[in-house]
Amino acid sequence: MPGTARHDREMAIQAKRNLSKATDPVERLRLQCLARGSAGIKGLCRVFRIMDDDNSRTLDFKEFVKGLNDYAVMINKEEAQEIFQIFDKDGNGTIDFDEFLVTLR
Repeated sequence: MPGTARHDREMAIQAKRNLSKATDPVERLRLQCLARGSAGIKGLCRVFRIMDDDNSRTLDFKEFVKGLNDYAVMINKEEAQEIFQIFDKDGNGTIDFDEFLVTLR
């Protein structure tokens, strides 16, 4: 098994273990992405872009929740609201793509 694939597998296993202990909603989202391997966060970013219908590089809460559901992220509505508020730094009701990436990483 190549080093990269081995590292990817180990990272996914570790993320799954840590998910059961994580209480911070952003950390739980990040770990769910990492449990899919190194492409997990990249995949969620792709979903972000797909859900951004008007190419504004922002999502409202409804688009955000739909994107999480489409990506099969297991998160309840309260956690989604809390995450959205953390990402929405300026409180304008939308999250910016760049802030989304910085916060998630």
